[in-house]
Amino acid sequence: MPRIKTEELLAILDTGDFTAVRLKGLQNGSFYMMIESAKGSFIHESSDGSIKEYPKADNALAWLKRKASIKEVVVDIEIWQVDSEKR
Repeated sequence: MPRIKTEELLAILDTGDFTAVRLKGLQNGSFYMMIESAKGSFIHESSDGSIKEYPKADNALAWLKRKASIKEVVVDIEIWQVDSEKR
């Protein structure tokens, strides 16, 4: 999946040209941010080119609240900590 730099992500959020912002849980307990638009889906990229990971969903939500005026974020925890759970 293509990645998007912070400046581009903020520009899309500012214009409102997106359909969804998603936080996807990872097995290690962290989250990454994905934005969906008519142009496709993009993963937020760190300055070093890797996927930007947030240690907690709250970290990503706090960043979004400071930087954008969006009202809805989808949090997907389907694979979040699956390996560490006892069944």
